Amino acid sequence: MENLDKFISIFAGLDCAYGTYRVESENEKGKSVGKAVVVRQPPTKDLWQKHFDGVEPSLGIIPIRSDNTCVWGCIDVDQYPLDLEALVVKIKKLKLPLVSCRSKSGGAHCFAFTKDPVPAGEMQDYLTGCAALLGESGREIFPKQREILVSRGDTGNFLNLPYHHVDRTLRYAIKEDGSAASIEEFFEIYEANVQEKLTLPKPSKKEKGPVFDGPPCLQALCTQGFPEGGRNNGMFSLGLYLKKAFPEAWQDKLLEYNQKYFDPPLGIQELGIIQKQLEKKDYKYKCKDDPIKSFCNPSLCRQREHGIGGDGPGSPKLTSLSKYASEPPLWFLDVNGKRVELETESLFNQMFFQRACMERLNVLPPSLKKADWEMLINELLSEMVELEQITEASEDTTITGRFKELVEEFTTHLQQGMDRDEILMGRVWTDEDNGLVYFRIKDLEAHLRRSNFGALSAPKMAQRLRDLGGNPSVISLKGRSARVWAVPVFDAQDSPFEAPIATDKVPF
Repeated sequence: MENLDKFISIFAGLDCAYGTYRVESENEKGKSVGKAVVVRQPPTKDLWQKHFDGVEPSLGIIPIRSDNTCVWGCIDVDQYPLDLEALVVKIKKLKLPLVSCRSKSGGAHCFAFTKDPVPAGEMQDYLTGCAALLGESGREIFPKQREILVSRGDTGNFLNLPYHHVDRTLRYAIKEDGSAASIEEFFEIYEANVQEKLTLPKPSKKEKGPVFDGPPCLQALCTQGFPEGGRNNGMFSLGLYLKKAFPEAWQDKLLEYNQKYFDPPLGIQELGIIQKQLEKKDYKYKCKDDPIKSFCNPSLCRQREHGIGGDGPGSPKLTSLSKYASEPPLWFLDVNGKRVELETESLFNQMFFQRACMERLNVLPPSLKKADWEMLINELLSEMVELEQITEASEDTTITGRFKELVEEFTTHLQQGMDRDEILMGRVWTDEDNGLVYFRIKDLEAHLRRSNFGALSAPKMAQRLRDLGGNPSVISLKGRSARVWAVPVFDAQDSPFEAPIATDKVPF
């Protein structure tokens, strides 16, 4: 049990939920298809043990805790095939204290660990910086959320843990020679890389390095080299920086940087074409083009004197959609790193989404074309995590349960009519012989409004009344026909309330 206890302490996360991947079918290629589900129950020690034993499905842990801190995070390098040994060598060369583990599909999970909990946002920023240095910008980062709304039923996203079937696992930590690390060796690698404080390596004070005041993507590429197939785009982007940093001498700097940072340098003709393009007008950095896309670190870039600044995208970053299976469903979405609770209408209707952002984040996102908005929502839905309700929700927390409660209150606790004609006064009348209570729908609607219940349209309300055994009727009230509803009388309280016993003693 010693190894298991240590493993649990290293990968400790949210203590009220865990994740699992449920296989539902196979596609035409024979690949398993299913959905990620968050189970709202504590990840018990028995579940961790089953993970070690190789029981399917494997255990997924949510790194962000209820206090929005974490002790581990991960870069998910989901590239197949992937040279795992080369990745480990690159991590070592960059002096990044990351522990790389093979994922189930043959990609890599690059973990960062801390001895003490740190804010989830801090872990996110650190791993985003690491990913940019590795040329893996845009990869999924865990924790996916900077904060979660646990009290509202929200959870973060889970990651499937390494060392499933610990004795002969395919999800192992990768040693420097590319071989698999045993669980004991993993603990040694962990101890060598766990951090007191998350800090990215910085250039020495004596040597700031190239592009120290510009986009970090170009800084990384100048240090590591521009890859084949992206050299011209890289030089164009570098030229944009040089125009900002050296407006009087950028053409000379272009020749200098070509010789310094390109191996082999671009030819004179190629360089001349790029220079003529840059002379035509002032372009913006092409952050979405390779090779700089893979090394992008937008938050750091905005802080640089010659970074993207105000040229960065204005649209909010929407990530990590979760759906809580309540009635109606609740949705949780990351908007620029802030967790927002939404109703279905706010995802379906872009205007309602903008209103929600204004109310909760003091931000008005720019409008997108209808087709673009639908594409964005569909992308979020395709990666959505469902938050499963394991325990039955109490009836009074659902729309149906709340409606039933208010109808019962309306028909039993409010003032009763002495005869059927008093229905016209907004009262209810009970026909004791038939066991039915009669009322006008508009009077029920008024009671619902007073109770701040507006969740049902008129047709849905009618259906809910039918579900309670009710039916619309036409009866005579003061000699005139009137449309009313009749529902069965609700059960009366079986036993009386216990009244306090009166005494002569005065307590004060």
